[in-house]
Amino acid sequence: MVSQGQKKKNFQQDNARPHTARVAQVFLRHFQTFPWPALSPDLSPVELVWDQLKRQTPSFHSVHYLELHVQDLWTHLPQDNIRCPINSMPDRVAAFIAAGGGPTRY
Repeated sequence: MVSQGQKKKNFQQDNARPHTARVAQVFLRHFQTFPWPALSPDLSPVELVWDQLKRQTPSFHSVHYLELHVQDLWTHLPQDNIRCPINSMPDRVAAFIAAGGGPTRY
């Protein structure tokens, strides 16, 4: 229950496999979720930046070395790699709407 003065949290639910697990569904019952078309493009700028980092990250057998590698990548990430996804949001959203929530060129 949300007490007076607190805002209820909202989540997008894209029904990705991890989000459909029983534990996730139990957790999400306490929140309002907004439907999101399956297989729709990811419109979150931070997810686009994480994708860039993932493509530059080899496999590691140690969480410690993975963490060090990702921290180094993040530290040296050019600011344009962050600005471009943010600046492209109006075009991304327009393309998403035009495609009816389906795939876009992005």
